[in-house]
Amino acid sequence: MRMRASSARALFAAVVIVASGSAAQTLPTSPECTGCHTDHLTTLAATGGHSPLTDCHGCHEDRRPNRVGRRHRSKPNCTDCHAGPSGHPTPKTEPKGVRASRKCLTCHDVHGSPNLHLVGTDVIRRRLVFPIAFTNAQGAAAGGFTDPEHPGRGLCEVCHRTTDFYRRDGKGMPHFTETCTLCHLHADHFDAVATEANCGICHADQATRFARPSAHSARFACSGCHAEIAPTPGPDHRAIEACQSCHADNATHAPAGPPGLPCTQCHDPHGTGNTHLVLDVLTTTGGAQVPIRFDNLDGRVDGSFASASAPGTGVCEVCHTTTRFYRADGTGDSHFTFSCLPCHLHAQGFRPQ
Repeated sequence: MRMRASSARALFAAVVIVASGSAAQTLPTSPECTGCHTDHLTTLAATGGHSPLTDCHGCHEDRRPNRVGRRHRSKPNCTDCHAGPSGHPTPKTEPKGVRASRKCLTCHDVHGSPNLHLVGTDVIRRRLVFPIAFTNAQGAAAGGFTDPEHPGRGLCEVCHRTTDFYRRDGKGMPHFTETCTLCHLHADHFDAVATEANCGICHADQATRFARPSAHSARFACSGCHAEIAPTPGPDHRAIEACQSCHADNATHAPAGPPGLPCTQCHDPHGTGNTHLVLDVLTTTGGAQVPIRFDNLDGRVDGSFASASAPGTGVCEVCHTTTRFYRADGTGDSHFTFSCLPCHLHAQGFRPQ
């Protein structure tokens, strides 16, 4: 034991002299640490280390000042700085302390890595070692979460044996190719979770339409009309709010009597190129699909309820086959040409008042 203590003191002095150029009795600085920890020095020099905001002392507190040897400095737990869920797949109980750190070290090299987010160059899973190149945050790209050129070798794939997508054997069903962390968040153990930020990945058409200006998109996010039923994406994971929940004062058009046509017969709640969310293409009561331009409320005007230049193509006309005025075939008796709304109120299902 005396020899070990003597050797440790001699080694400490040598490190101080080599690193600082003097024999001053000061506490070791980060460069002095690397006199013994050469592997970590190599990693630090090649990758920049853990963070530019800290050095060795930032994570390893001195337990025995002016002495070196086993356990002369502390080893913090990852959760000391990185609070929140850790590890993948989702554990039955959230690990803490050393157990949480072991989970982190399955994928990360805390001293530095050429990979993004300190992902290690090797991932060890079930006593198997998988070399990892993670230099691209895209979902399906060389050096990304999955590797389309070498299926099964991407960061996410190497551990997957029973998943539906991106398995280690290079098989699996087709899946999205955008960055995985849009739906699989580290904070949720990489489980698939639907959030406001990723609705558009599954519902791309609706998201594109919702990006258009409207009273809906100006006032609501997706959850404003679609309450969460289950956090995991899949059929019926979100509710569909009835239009009448907000628009109880409007009745739908009922040419054949109650209950009338559904709101979506004429409107798309996610957005359209027309005013008042009127559909760009309307399916008439006869089943035909007709393109609609509706950007004017003046009555018998192009782009309004009835068309002046192309009779029968206005939003009100395209369904009318037996009405007295403004029929789909462009015929009908003479009628008022000002806005339809003073006499045909939406609140009354457009019945004449």
